[in-house]
Amino acid sequence: MVKTYSFEMLGLVSKDMDPAMLNIIELSARMLDAPASFVSVLDHQKARQFFSVCTGLPPELEQARQTPIEHSICRFVQEAETTVVIPDLLADPRTQENPLVHHYGLRAYIGVPIHTVSGKVAGALCCMKDETRNWTQADREILERLALCVDDIIKARALALEERKANDLLRQKAIARAGFVAHISHEIRTPLTGIIGSIRLLNSMNVDGHAGELISLLNRSSVRLLDVVNDTLELAKLDANRLKIVEAEWNLGKIARDVLETYQGLAETKGVALRIADGLGERLYRCDRRAVESVLHNLFGNAVKFTQQGEAAISLHEDDFGQVIIGIMDTGIGIPKKYHKSIFDEFEQAGPRIARSHGGTGLGMAIVKRLVELMDGHIALDSQPGQGTHITVTLPLEPVFDAVQSKWRH
Repeated sequence: MVKTYSFEMLGLVSKDMDPAMLNIIELSARMLDAPASFVSVLDHQKARQFFSVCTGLPPELEQARQTPIEHSICRFVQEAETTVVIPDLLADPRTQENPLVHHYGLRAYIGVPIHTVSGKVAGALCCMKDETRNWTQADREILERLALCVDDIIKARALALEERKANDLLRQKAIARAGFVAHISHEIRTPLTGIIGSIRLLNSMNVDGHAGELISLLNRSSVRLLDVVNDTLELAKLDANRLKIVEAEWNLGKIARDVLETYQGLAETKGVALRIADGLGERLYRCDRRAVESVLHNLFGNAVKFTQQGEAAISLHEDDFGQVIIGIMDTGIGIPKKYHKSIFDEFEQAGPRIARSHGGTGLGMAIVKRLVELMDGHIALDSQPGQGTHITVTLPLEPVFDAVQSKWRH
């Protein structure tokens, strides 16, 4: 379904009159032998009727291209959602006191609804005369067919906007991916250079001399390379829609503790305390362990990575609606507010300094957001520079509950 855009975005309320719709009203004026014809759109929030295109109207109205909505005759078309025929405006109780009718000497009116892409009546295609007119069935049919042409123009414009937005997004993605290729090449080349250099040195010296240092370098480089490859493969699966959520019964506290233990060594080297506040206890939930684990690894890994002192923590509890709330908190460097939205985009990090000093692909948070959305969840970020970061993941997971024993299954 095409989105419904505002009159301004569709060009229905603009300085210049659209040539295609101008041709339609000029044709309708000729075929119905009416001196005045126009396409109106009604904006109730602004309490105005706008003349999108018009011909034969009094110069004052044609120049203003709008009128108060209480003076509008087209509003009766919108209210009725069908063609409105008024042979004598001065005799019809709806219009006999209308100031425009008296001021400009208007006497006869016919209006046909025009629609938004959602089918809502947005205004009317109208013809008017300065003398009474018994509009015929043929008049109605002509104007109704021409109104369909106006509807087609509105729909075409909405489709064009959709296509333009999609093309812009594709161009942005193409640019981002091109940058990513260069970045990932650098990320892969750097650890590989360390690995190859170490192997060459091992071949030219005794193993006992510098073996420990070289093995350490090999380990660091391989771990970094593995992280890059894992992120790339994860995103590739998400892009190809090959990653499906497979649910089973799991203890989320156990998953969180396993993730925390993974970063215990790194945290100890920096003097960062790790803790977990498990408010779920032994409760089981139906979830995809791999997806939950990936979300926790990315978020908690960042919490430890960007914290030099203080602590990083995981919290688990249910909200008032029974949703599982996973909180990741740290006392690290924090994230400037201007990056709070873009950090969840692919290839984005919290500023270029982060990418230079800490490395990484800039894919972790994008992967997290995509996985959370796959699980029908929501992610929120609260952070300020120098005051740490608090990320909240809300997941509508199905609890495993034994209705007969009225207790959680362990």
